[in-house]
Amino acid sequence: MKKSMQKVLAAGLSLTMLTALAGCSGSSDSSSAAASSGSTATAESTTTDADSTGSKTIVGLYKMGTATWFIQEGAASQKVVEEAGYTWKYLDCDLNAATYMDQLNTLIADKVDGVLVCVPDQNLSQTTVDMLTEAGIPVIAVDDALETEDGTKLAPWVGIDGYNIGKATGEWGVNYITENNLAEDETFGILLMTADTVSSCVPRTEGEVAALEEGLPDFPEERIFRADCDTTAEDGNQAANAVITGHPEIKKWLVLGVSDESSQGAARAIESAGLGADSMVVGLGAYLCEDEFNNPDSCFRAAAYFSALDVGSTAAQFMVDYLENGTEIPETYAVDATIVEYGDDLASIMPEYVS
Repeated sequence: MKKSMQKVLAAGLSLTMLTALAGCSGSSDSSSAAASSGSTATAESTTTDADSTGSKTIVGLYKMGTATWFIQEGAASQKVVEEAGYTWKYLDCDLNAATYMDQLNTLIADKVDGVLVCVPDQNLSQTTVDMLTEAGIPVIAVDDALETEDGTKLAPWVGIDGYNIGKATGEWGVNYITENNLAEDETFGILLMTADTVSSCVPRTEGEVAALEEGLPDFPEERIFRADCDTTAEDGNQAANAVITGHPEIKKWLVLGVSDESSQGAARAIESAGLGADSMVVGLGAYLCEDEFNNPDSCFRAAAYFSALDVGSTAAQFMVDYLENGTEIPETYAVDATIVEYGDDLASIMPEYVS
């Protein structure tokens, strides 16, 4: 597999400020009903012990708290929070809406001072903002925005520039196809791992598609496939496996991921089909690269790296500055990304993910 140049993209930073930190509207009847329903949830909260005993408490509430990305992000937030003399609490709702609502009610009852949140379901955005606004607790969305159905943000957001990261990934894919003379190979196909129900993920795929259309305008549409999943490895494996087994005519795959986990799942599906040697899987996140690159049988050999540490530390610093000084929080902040490949010095590029 030929090596491409690393591609660095500068994600634009929007410095538009919110006039109200926790959202634009008050509680609605539907939101109150959802909150009431959530208060009856029996699921246990998962939290890490806070080492500090500061005068204020900031909570990180994450949809997949056991995932490497959120562990790294939470650790970065914890460092900033505890250096400010505050208490940090880490909560994992494990993609369970009932658990999430139970945890949200608990942290409100505990009268915490600030919340960094990645919701398990963006349909809970308005409810989340309404409940925290009523309680007078500021909130910053991390990774997945708190937003309305039309994409209007209800609270400040810190995450990644999904479209440009997806486009850089797609451009890398175009180079890979060109360098390996695959465009005219009828046994070659492109598999887009998608997550159409997660708003922060949709622009990643849109960027990948735009790069493919610009770089390979004549590539046959019938050899571009989609496997929609929830971004986890298990769901990614099942979705990819359905496409792979359904198209036995394709012997060589290029997978463009929507997350590292979904790409990992796709890689295992390709390898199980005996197609790993002639296929290439590209992740998004790069936090699984060390293990995948060290696996001689893996076809997961590239990824877009963007820093969970940047997301976590930035969101936490915004919250601390607001609580300390009343500093307004940017409406959006997007971190940068770099494409890493098999053979790169991962320790120098992304040290937080290298043991």
